[in-house]
Amino acid sequence: MKEIRITENESGQRLDRFLRKLMKEATLSEIYKGIRKGDIKVNGKKSKENYMLAIDDIITFRNMNMESNPIEKKTINKAGNIDVVYEDQNIIVVNKPAGLLSHPQSSKDRDTLIHRIQYYIEKSEGLDTSPTFTPSLCNRLDRNTAGLVIAAKNYKSLKAINEMIRERKLKKLYLCVVKGSTNLRGEISGFLEKDEKTRKALLGDEGRESITYYEKKDDNGEYSLLYVDLVTGRFHQIRAHLSSIGHPIIGDVKYGDKNANDYFRTKFGLNHQLLLAHIISIEEAPPELNYLNGKTWYSNIPGEYRIILKHLFQHQTP
Repeated sequence: MKEIRITENESGQRLDRFLRKLMKEATLSEIYKGIRKGDIKVNGKKSKENYMLAIDDIITFRNMNMESNPIEKKTINKAGNIDVVYEDQNIIVVNKPAGLLSHPQSSKDRDTLIHRIQYYIEKSEGLDTSPTFTPSLCNRLDRNTAGLVIAAKNYKSLKAINEMIRERKLKKLYLCVVKGSTNLRGEISGFLEKDEKTRKALLGDEGRESITYYEKKDDNGEYSLLYVDLVTGRFHQIRAHLSSIGHPIIGDVKYGDKNANDYFRTKFGLNHQLLLAHIISIEEAPPELNYLNGKTWYSNIPGEYRIILKHLFQHQTP
């Protein structure tokens, strides 16, 4: 018989959902059968699939076919550096550079933002002992978008941050430069559908509802500097939405203007979209993270962004 003690990282989850993450080789029907038959027990007793796990609960596995081994976690031997903006025992906020993947897209991607964060935490705090949880990103950015990303160090924080994002209690503002002179402020809405072949977001009558707000901070007649507020967070939403109203982000190869992109690439060496996840502010946190209420973090503005902002608008920061 094998047993697992529930830690803070697993508490607050349904029993069946925890087991699905833990027992990768078992089917859902096998897990349910094990719970019903009593082959899987909580604190020595039969339990229901929807039982909410608590700290120090003991899960025991009697049937050898249902027996589970905790996920083997491989130590990341090497990863690039990270730029830490804020860190405490629950979360870490970092600046992601443009050109770095947030998550691996294939087994060949060994240096991504999440690899770097996990390596940093392992090195500074030791290996996580949870059988199912590893530090996880709460928001992600496209490879060629720079700026702030939050990672959770434990399950309760991941759940809390995701709840804040869903309920719009965590605000994310993006900074970008677009072609043309926009309205002072505006709302872009519609349905976005992801085209898997082209890896582009398409606006139309199908897909997922998407809403974007923007406010103009500066304008030189040819280009506008915007703050963008995402109400929804769809695939390529900001880039597709701004392009759809005739104001594509400079440097954006998929949705942008080729002539403008060529100009900024030749003059400034810009090889990615000038889009920055610039500000994250917490307006109302759940009780477990209430010490973060009112916190605001600002990203660093990369050097090439500063040069371009000065060239276009005579200042380096918005």
